[in-house]
Amino acid sequence: MLGRRELTSEDVRRLVFDSIGLIAEAQEMLDLPICPNLDHTRDILANGKFFARPLLYNTIGAYHMAYGAFDPPASITLDSRIPFCDRPLNIPEVPETLAYYTATHEVIHADDHLGGDNMFTATRDHILCDHMDKLAKGMDIIEGRDDRCGIGTYEDLACLWAMQYVDMITHYRAYVVLRHSGYPKLDFVWDRMQNDFFPPSLLTTIEMEKDARYVFDDIIGQMGKYCLIDALKESSSIRERAACRYTV
Repeated sequence: MLGRRELTSEDVRRLVFDSIGLIAEAQEMLDLPICPNLDHTRDILANGKFFARPLLYNTIGAYHMAYGAFDPPASITLDSRIPFCDRPLNIPEVPETLAYYTATHEVIHADDHLGGDNMFTATRDHILCDHMDKLAKGMDIIEGRDDRCGIGTYEDLACLWAMQYVDMITHYRAYVVLRHSGYPKLDFVWDRMQNDFFPPSLLTTIEMEKDARYVFDDIIGQMGKYCLIDALKESSSIRERAACRYTV
């Protein structure tokens, strides 16, 4: 148990390597390619740097989430205040699960980086090639704002959407790992990840209709043929069919 104290750098190191063990077990037992480069990732992180500090709850950067960040080549930071994240509800299982969820999330980002960030590159190119109409609509909206968040071209926007997609599938893989390991209050933690317009629950909606193998093989595995726009379409179609069945 973490206890009611701020995390230290040693806590972060322990959480990271415990999470590597969780990923390895889930990957073997479920026969799913959660982290294809895990052995290399473990070796690189063995000489990595680990930090615990208060984070500002933003997602700036390619490998940042609300409670943690991976900075290439081998640095992982977790929010030192995770042990208090359940306040004022006082649900002690939540900080423990969130700590492992966040560490697992950052290990998966590290694994993707060591694999060459191929998913990001392929997804960006797919968006530029197959979703130019959506990019045009997106740019129209952005150009009407005072703050364009540094987005000035279609490629800038495609990079942002590709980054969001990579993070979405990273969240999903972390969820699969902790679900397999039976961590308590995981759904409570998962609900905290649903604030974005393209929440990672898009993939669990698809998983419930198909299965996890489909998500890994036909979505994550189809590098350069799928993105958050496609995930939104597929999950929306599933919800519409479910609503029709319920209405009938």
